[in-house]
Amino acid sequence: MNGSFLAKRRFADDKHFRRGFSRSGAFTIKEAELLERCGCAFKELDESLRDPIDDVEAYFVSVCRGEAEAETAEQKVWLKYKKLSGRKAFHGLVSNPPKASVTESAGSSDDDDLDDVDSSDVDDED
Repeated sequence: MNGSFLAKRRFADDKHFRRGFSRSGAFTIKEAELLERCGCAFKELDESLRDPIDDVEAYFVSVCRGEAEAETAEQKVWLKYKKLSGRKAFHGLVSNPPKASVTESAGSSDDDDLDDVDSSDVDDED
């Protein structure tokens, strides 16, 4: 890791790990220290906010994109963090509305609304 993954500040994710990485129970002490020390660089590389400065960082980016398998501790801990924090590689702008359950949709039908119309109302329109 000669000069790779240099970060200006320590990394923390208060939204998903309020008590810190080491107290969450999800990471080992070494993994938590690695995330705190290099997590900002990991995030910037993953989100393409900075360019890789060497081959190690370039390979890290390819692992983040799913083009290569994780081999080093840095790559493995970042993938583990993304999995546990629910970070997605792609964020869509469209959401699907919740679907009605089968029992609700079977009980109500659009054809039921036709029963409310008088036959005289239909004949008057002609």
